[in-house]
Parts: sequence; structure tokens; C-alpha cells
Amino acid sequence: MSICLCNLSADVALELIARKKKEVTPTAVDLTSLTADPEVAKACLGSLVEELPKPIELLVGDRGNRCRAGRGVACHVWQGALPGDGVLALKENVYVTGPDLTLLQQATQLHQAQLCQMLGRYLGTWTPSKDSPNGQEERAPLTTFDSLKGFLRQVKGTKGAQNLALAMAYTCDGAASAPEASLQLVLSLPPEFYGFGLSQPTMNYKVDLSTEAKKLCPKNSIRIDLCWRGSRFGLEYQGKDHGDKLGDDYARWFAARKEGYELWFVAKEQLESAAQMSYIGREVATRIGYDAEKMPWPTKDELQDLLDILMGQKNPKPLSRAELRERKKKFKARCRAGA
Repeated sequence: MSICLCNLSADVALELIARKKKEVTPTAVDLTSLTADPEVAKACLGSLVEELPKPIELLVGDRGNRCRAGRGVACHVWQGALPGDGVLALKENVYVTGPDLTLLQQATQLHQAQLCQMLGRYLGTWTPSKDSPNGQEERAPLTTFDSLKGFLRQVKGTKGAQNLALAMAYTCDGAASAPEASLQLVLSLPPEFYGFGLSQPTMNYKVDLSTEAKKLCPKNSIRIDLCWRGSRFGLEYQGKDHGDKLGDDYARWFAARKEGYELWFVAKEQLESAAQMSYIGREVATRIGYDAEKMPWPTKDELQDLLDILMGQKNPKPLSRAELRERKKKFKARCRAGA
């Protein structure tokens, strides 16, 4: 018998694979061979079982393979054929749902902002790591927009597909850290999610330096964390590890200025403060061409609610369609009133 990790168990396994730089390829799997028996799962996983969150979440092909609750395993049923690239072979008799299918499974379980955050991580170039001083390691993206679009065509009409497509509309690829991805979402998520609803930036945008700019920053190019290219404006996130890199940061700031880009720096304390992000969001809007007086801004309490979700301080249920409709009505009314 075989097992297939899914949902959050798959998420952890996929990041472990990425950190270990292990090569895995999509494979066909016989759903009828999959079991959720705890003893079989423990035997198949070996030492990997210690690295997975509990309960271990397993995929099966029919309800008859469900195991009893309370035995350290949660069972999820996939009925019908699996997408062609939906499953990866981890080792003998152990499979894991691929990044796209894992995102789809989480699309009905996570709050919309959390789903966007997870998607940003999969499209980004970092993986969480307890062994790294700054809590992350660099890796290649787990998926791409093109891959997700092709996947969604295969599972059209499946539960969660609409939610995942919506998350794709608000999430950028190319983030190099969790704070960068969160900062992008605060600015890009629409008001009904308590974001600012601004146009999406290009993440880690590469700017080639001229000879004059290289005198200020002796590099061939620099990257801007969040860049609105048309407005030549960008934001740089300053993490804890930037304390000994101030010289490099200032050099990049001067070089960017020489190339005609205005850069603002955002620190962790600002990203966690609704009062400060409220001001920053309005200033960014003005600099990229919005009329700040006509925008339906979230209140500080609403914005703090979103920040708490993105910072992991809250774990709310997904918003229902009815809740989203009511929120949209509220913000349209607020916009008409000029609030």
C-alpha cells in the first residue's frame, strides 16, 4: 500500500524537498492503492514522520479508505482522476501532492489573505528555515503562474478553483522574503479584504546601473523589492539582518536615485502598525498616480485586522461570498461619501 501526503503535510514536505534540493518529478498514482492507515503511514514515512505537523494529512481515492479519527492521521478524499502533474513521488510508496494541487486543497480552508500569502511563498524565492539566522533560505519558486493557469484548466469547476484564481489576481511572483510578500498584499489586496487596492508592483525589479551610478554603488545592477516601474518608485523592506548592511543600503539608494528611482524604506515595525501603514499606503498611492482623496481606504482598525492575519496573529475563517458582497457595498458607499 502507498500513502500520499496532502494539504499542510504536503506543504511542509514540499518545502523540505526544496531545502534539501531533492529532485522530484510528477508521476501517475493509482488512487485505489492509497491508504490512510496510521501504521502504514508511519512505516512508509520513517524518520520524515517527525518533521510533519500533526495530524498527518493523507489523500485517498474513496471514502472506504478513511481511517478512524484520533489516530494521528487526517484523511482527505479526491474523487475522480487526478490532474496529470498533481502528484510527486517522494520515495518508494510515498507520494506528495504537487504545489498546484496543494494550493487548491488549501483554497477552501484558508482566509483569502492567507491563501494569497501562501501563493506568494510558492511563487517566491525563499523557504522558511529554522536553521538559518534570518529564518529563511533561498530556493527556486515551487510553481509559476503559467503552471497554475494550466492546472486550473484541468480542474475547472473543482471546489477551491475559483478561490485560487482570485488569489492569483492579487498576488505577485518574485518575492524574496515573507515580509516582502506581505507588504505587497497589504498594498494590492482590494478594500473588501482591507487592503489598499493599488496596482501590483514588480517584485525584485532589476535596474541596470549606468557608469555614473556605479560610482555610488560598485555593482552592475541593483534590485528593488517592490517597484512600480512606470512611476519609477519603489519600496525596500528592511529586516533585522539589515543592521550591518546600512552602507550597502545607502549605496543602493543613491544609485537608484541617480537612475531616476525614488525609494522608500519600510521596517518590520511599520509593517505591523496600522497607523504607519495607513500613511505609507496613501503616500505610495499618490506617488504611483492615484487620487488619494477619492480612494475607499480601509480604516486603521480594518487595516490592523489584515496586518494581524498576515503576521500570523489571527487565523480567521475564509470570507463567504455574502460577506464579500456586503464589504464591497460598504466601501462603495464610503467612496461615494468621500470617507
